[in-house]
Amino acid sequence: MSQKTEQSDHANQVVEHFFRHEYSKVIAGLTGKYGVVHIDLIEDAVQEALIKAMGSWPFNEVPKNPSGWIYQVARNHLLDTLKRDSKMESSRETEQMTSASDEIVMTDLPSDIEIQDEELRMMFVCCHPSLSIEYQIVLTLKWLCGFSNAEIASALLKKEDAVAKALTRGKAKLKTAEDAMHIPLGKDLEQRLAVMLKILYLLFNEGYSASQGAALIKQDLCFESIRLGSILLQNKHCNIAPLYALLALMCFQASRFNARINAGGEFVTLENQNRLLWDQRLIAKGNAYLAKASETEVITDYHAQAGIAYYHCSAATFEETRWASILGLYDLQAQITPSPVAALNRIVAFAKVHGAQKGLKELAKIEKEKKLQQYYLFYAIKGELLRNAGDLPKAASVLKEAIKLTQNETEKTFLKKKLETLFDSK
Repeated sequence: MSQKTEQSDHANQVVEHFFRHEYSKVIAGLTGKYGVVHIDLIEDAVQEALIKAMGSWPFNEVPKNPSGWIYQVARNHLLDTLKRDSKMESSRETEQMTSASDEIVMTDLPSDIEIQDEELRMMFVCCHPSLSIEYQIVLTLKWLCGFSNAEIASALLKKEDAVAKALTRGKAKLKTAEDAMHIPLGKDLEQRLAVMLKILYLLFNEGYSASQGAALIKQDLCFESIRLGSILLQNKHCNIAPLYALLALMCFQASRFNARINAGGEFVTLENQNRLLWDQRLIAKGNAYLAKASETEVITDYHAQAGIAYYHCSAATFEETRWASILGLYDLQAQITPSPVAALNRIVAFAKVHGAQKGLKELAKIEKEKKLQQYYLFYAIKGELLRNAGDLPKAASVLKEAIKLTQNETEKTFLKKKLETLFDSK
């Protein structure tokens, strides 16, 4: 590989890394400085800076401070636009402004602490009570996580045009909210926190098991969710049990990343994972978060899921997994927040405790749920239960349906291999 090609690849990796890990920082920093009323121009400015980086960095040296470079270019572009539109509020800023096409000078950049404060503020901006839950979620995924409209649509199981409309309407509402940039207190804070935790959970799940594309795991999305959760912990008013439980869950799940995909890029089931590859540092961190989450009598869905993940991570071997305890936590989850998907996940533990035949009878109780009719995991789980029960022809038929509904290429390959080797187990 030529030096030029290597340099180009490195530059593209830096841009990709920035888009996922730094995008929210620039959006938050510029919005904190210039207000949510200019959010459309701010988004355009950041996108313009990214395009400029992708057009420049592969052929030149990547700046020593890529984040500062992007921030400065985006800020300059924003100020140019505001000047053209006669919306500049401070003539002093006009005099200090440097054209985005001129040499980039790293002046007046916000510190990491200032940016973190602005990100926290932006998290609460996205959860403003004037917005519907749908608008809150799509704005957070867009501004704080750098999701494209297509990725938001995939994560929320919506159409792209519906996401685009939600973004437009959500931004329009925020622009008219006088207190949009204020960090809330009291009950308002509690309500917004609940929404924010739901969003972080959604973000992590999309990264943990990507709904589309070739890669099964998008680790950057998962660690971005953990990072945003850690930012919340910096505010004493946000130190609540559900947040600790959610962070515990995410750490436990992330600890298994290195074992979920083998050297050939194939998905590895929990049963067949090399547990020596599990990240013990993240497991220890998850244990610490779970201990903090257990200091109060509050029990949430995040507690139940974190407990399930804890039992998986604490088992030295798959055979030593405490399935009865896991089933008990699934039963608890069903009482706290019943849902078809949670009920489906419970079937796996139920079958481990009571056998495949009883598992199929339990599955029959929920198979008419509308949300499960087009969900590939329903058919994948049913196919596995049929295989374990010895009904291979039915298992094959059901697995074909799972393959047809699966949009992730890694999972599709895994299911195809399972179908191909199905009758080898006879």
